[in-house]
Amino acid sequence: MRFFSRNIALRLITGAAVLMVLNGSLLAQHEMTMGDPRPETDVQSPIPLNPSAGSEIGFTYEAYLSPQQEGGEEADTPIFVPPQFRSTAPSVPRNERTSRGHAVLEFTKDLSRAFVFLAVENVKTEDIVMLHLHCGLPGQLGPIIIDFSMIGNIQTYLADGSMSLELHNDDITAVTAAASPSPIDGFTLGCPIANLPNDKVKTIAGMQIIAQQEQIYFNLHTAGQTYFGDIRGQFSPVNVK
Repeated sequence: MRFFSRNIALRLITGAAVLMVLNGSLLAQHEMTMGDPRPETDVQSPIPLNPSAGSEIGFTYEAYLSPQQEGGEEADTPIFVPPQFRSTAPSVPRNERTSRGHAVLEFTKDLSRAFVFLAVENVKTEDIVMLHLHCGLPGQLGPIIIDFSMIGNIQTYLADGSMSLELHNDDITAVTAAASPSPIDGFTLGCPIANLPNDKVKTIAGMQIIAQQEQIYFNLHTAGQTYFGDIRGQFSPVNVK
């Protein structure tokens, strides 16, 4: 017991000494900086500085949704897929569906907000069961980054065939917060950060990076096309003048 106490005391003393050295170094650095301040440059910014311009739209992406962009036919749904992701109505092959959509995704320059606009046609509102933004390559089933049913009633939004919504960081973190410890939720909810695969994107800024890489898509799911979805559209950057 006496050796144990002595060992703890030595660790505390060593830790205190390290902190003193670090504090002394930081203090010396601070005093040196304060004693010899660097003058501001006379060079002017090549872009006029305007912090309030951050609320303006700075990045725009566009997607055309169609059945042909879906990764497979509903009949190809894997046998291990849980019931909640399976169709509850007769499915229609992709080449026979006339459903279509057009979407625009905009981000403010300061990446604090995003705006999403969607128009659909030949889609029965009462058949819509899910509406998501996913991250993933064309044809790939990727995890959800925005679940519009967590924001409001998707059938009400699309009752007139169109939808326009403002998105915030909370709309992204709400998806990851809903995930349970199950492997299915771990894969389907929240987009991984490229260099930290075990972490998830939490901000509008992170979603814009995914869009910039052309790895974000819209997917509208119906009762007859629930697993793969009815219409899907991959976003691409556009120049708006």
